[in-house]
Amino acid sequence: MSIAEIRTTLDRLSRDERFFAAAYLHHLAEAEDESWRADIQNTMADMDGGKKFQLQQVRAMHEALVTQGM
Repeated sequence: MSIAEIRTTLDRLSRDERFFAAAYLHHLAEAEDESWRADIQNTMADMDGGKKFQLQQVRAMHEALVTQGM
């Protein structure tokens, strides 16, 4: 498939479909980035080690932000 064919196909997509396509292309680009993969692995190791938020903590942070107008 040529670039012109890809552009034509993208032009015919709905807004939601283009949003998904853009997110997917972004994901592919990140997945090829070694430093991004290392960051993800480190984050997952932290989470496996217990560094996470409980749902109540997230809700409290959200409420605090709403109260501040954010």
